[in-house]
Amino acid sequence: MTARAAWDAMTPDRDAVTQVYVNMGKAIAAYERLIMPAPSRFDTYVEALLKDDKTAMKAALTSDEVAGLRLFIDRAQCIKCHNGPLFTNNDFHNTGVPAANDLPADDGRATGARNVLNDEFNCLSQWSDAGENDCAELRYIVSEGHQLDGAFKPPTLRNVAETGPYMHAGQIATLAEVIRHYRSAPIAPVGHSELVMIPFTQIEMAQLEAFLRSLSAGVNAPPELLQAP
Repeated sequence: MTARAAWDAMTPDRDAVTQVYVNMGKAIAAYERLIMPAPSRFDTYVEALLKDDKTAMKAALTSDEVAGLRLFIDRAQCIKCHNGPLFTNNDFHNTGVPAANDLPADDGRATGARNVLNDEFNCLSQWSDAGENDCAELRYIVSEGHQLDGAFKPPTLRNVAETGPYMHAGQIATLAEVIRHYRSAPIAPVGHSELVMIPFTQIEMAQLEAFLRSLSAGVNAPPELLQAP
């Protein structure tokens, strides 16, 4: 309450403070867009495949990693959500992720969509640099419906082996546990899960994990951008 009262008393200086805050966020976002994932062994494999270079294909991925790739694309159905160059379709899905301990209940996109519409810093706000014809995703956002309950955006799988713990609040510690979660397809704590139980063997789960680890390659950015400030 004290902080809010101090903020309200700053009129007309609040806009100047907010502009500094906004500019800091834009600078950080601009920097982050320069830090791209580097080509992985999977990318080398794809290039070799396109050239029908079987020797290079064998050198790029092991037989278990290739088996994991086939599962990823086919029977595991991972590619339904994790596709494209960054292995995400940038949509929102309910995959029955368990609730995080010691955190408030989170219904995902259901609340998130409404929050972004009301956010003073969204794409249509006075603080945005968007053009007149930009912000289509916000203008046409679906903000109601049971399909939003418990739905979260799939993250990129680039360098996924280096980014645990996993899920939107770090509920799952390891890749192996993530795969077991998708294998068992538990009932969603909120809404309806899109998962269907698939009886993978232990070998197949290990192959899926091996493929995911083949996506690790660090980052692709000029060295000066990676130095500590």
